[in-house]
Amino acid sequence: MPDGVVESRRRIEGVQQVLNQDWPLTRGDGTKHAEGIPDQPPRPVRARVVFEHDGEEWLQGRAQRWTRTHVFVAIMDARLQIGAVWLRVEDVRRPEEPPPETPR
Repeated sequence: MPDGVVESRRRIEGVQQVLNQDWPLTRGDGTKHAEGIPDQPPRPVRARVVFEHDGEEWLQGRAQRWTRTHVFVAIMDARLQIGAVWLRVEDVRRPEEPPPETPR
């Protein structure tokens, strides 16, 4: 397993809510969306995903769309309802970048 990638500590089977999911755009009525953000050539990344039951994990994925503040990451994990999630750029790293230190 590469440094900084946590092997799954899955405790609960099935789909879990991603607590740090964050859509990049907001309509006037307050609904979040990502319409109009074009697909990009996929790039390998590590993503910090906080699952509702299993907690924080750094998982391997592929960035497929991004803005200055957000990244759409495809991740092969049964806990994700659609196999991808929008995250803030702070939660995504290129493979050569170490994840941030965890406060003790």
